[in-house]
Amino acid sequence: MGAEEGMRIALRIAYEGSSWFGFARQPGKRTVEGVLLQTLSKAGLMETPERAGYEAAARTDRGVSAIGQVVALNSRYLPTPEELNSFLPPDLTILSVRGVSPTFRPRREALFRHYRYVLPLPHPFDLHEARRGAKFLETTHTLTPFCKPEPGRPLSSKPFLVGIRAEGEILKADFIATNFLHHQVRRMMGALLLVGKGERKVEDLWKLSREGGRGWEPAPCEGLFLVRVGYRDLPLPPNPSAVKRFEDYLSRVPSLGNAEMRRVLREELGFKG
Repeated sequence: MGAEEGMRIALRIAYEGSSWFGFARQPGKRTVEGVLLQTLSKAGLMETPERAGYEAAARTDRGVSAIGQVVALNSRYLPTPEELNSFLPPDLTILSVRGVSPTFRPRREALFRHYRYVLPLPHPFDLHEARRGAKFLETTHTLTPFCKPEPGRPLSSKPFLVGIRAEGEILKADFIATNFLHHQVRRMMGALLLVGKGERKVEDLWKLSREGGRGWEPAPCEGLFLVRVGYRDLPLPPNPSAVKRFEDYLSRVPSLGNAEMRRVLREELGFKG
């Protein structure tokens, strides 16, 4: 269990990313993780992240949102979402809390991570060509043009899915994989946008992946959110009152991405539309 006595717990977290400097702790910056850790300490769950065996499943860039971030820690007790949310600002909400195995590691044990982009549909936009590009991205084995290299992490792909569709005047793209490298989703989205708008060809994706090079510019972070981190036998359904809390904030900060997060959460609770 580690230095903190009690039990190991997992928290599912939602945040609206526009006013955060990303997820990971940064000295002197307002980050999701920094505020979260202060809250966990203030609530008496832990003393320090290290002693509590704290770990997060994913990290998101500045401006990126989430409704499916997962963290775990050794806690002195099992809190309710309402208790923790009373300490948090409205753009950060604990959606659910549950006990887990003493050995649970949210980053290592994740089966998949699912990100979604929601953007205004460009005009003109060739959805057929963008889908051809998405199919290429599912099969490529060279990620160099689509990510920011990270020391100690190989530039190789694991199987993943890329889907892109238009719903009226809205463009949605889903990226699902075991893990993603830094800026990978944003660079892949940037490439698909260029292909769909006719500024690059699908063959350019293949050529740049084969020959290497500077890579693709990342798409803006606005409209991108972490939908879910999936685990074996670990459901983390959202608490209805926590969803309402987060929805209330999202309704005051209108955007396509925020509307989509609200829709997904409502569907989880059994509501349609």
